[in-house]
Amino acid sequence: MLKIKEIKKIGLKSDLKKWVGWINDPIVTKFSEQRLKKHTLISQKNFIKKKLKSNNSYIYKVYLNKNFIGILEIGLINHYHKNCELMYMIGEKKMWGKGLGTELIKIGINLAKNLKIKKIFAGTYKKNISSQKVLLKNNFKIEGMQKEFFKLGKKRDDRILFGLGI
Repeated sequence: MLKIKEIKKIGLKSDLKKWVGWINDPIVTKFSEQRLKKHTLISQKNFIKKKLKSNNSYIYKVYLNKNFIGILEIGLINHYHKNCELMYMIGEKKMWGKGLGTELIKIGINLAKNLKIKKIFAGTYKKNISSQKVLLKNNFKIEGMQKEFFKLGKKRDDRILFGLGI
C-alpha cells in the first residue's frame, strides 16, 4: 500500500499550475463545486491569500514520494462549538483507487484532534460512491440526506451528510 509521506501547509509559493489544472479538469471535479467556474493562477493565488488570513481554515498540500498529488482542507472551523468540515481531493488521477483518500482522511482526523475539534463533518454527492467509501472506512456515519440538493448535469443528486465524533 502507498503511504502519504508528507503534508505541508499551503503557501503562496505553492505549485499552483498543477492545482489549477486539477480544478479545471471536469473528471477530477465531477463531484465538486469547483467545476462550476474557470480557475486561473491569479484566482487561485487570491483564494490562497484569503485562506491564509482566515483563522477557521487550514489547507495542506499532499505529497507522495515528493510529488504533489492532492489537497486537504480543514475548513469551516467553529472554535466555540469545536467542529469543522474535512474537504479533500486527490488531483492526480493515476493515484486514484490506491487507498490514498482513506489515508488522507485519517491524517485530517489527527490534525482536527490537534485543534481540539470534537466533531468533524463532510458531505458528498450521492453518486460519489468513492468518497462515501473513504469516509465510511474512517468511521464516519451517515447523519442525514438532503434530497435533490445538487444539480449534476441535467439531473439532480442528493447530498449525503457524514459526521464523526472524536
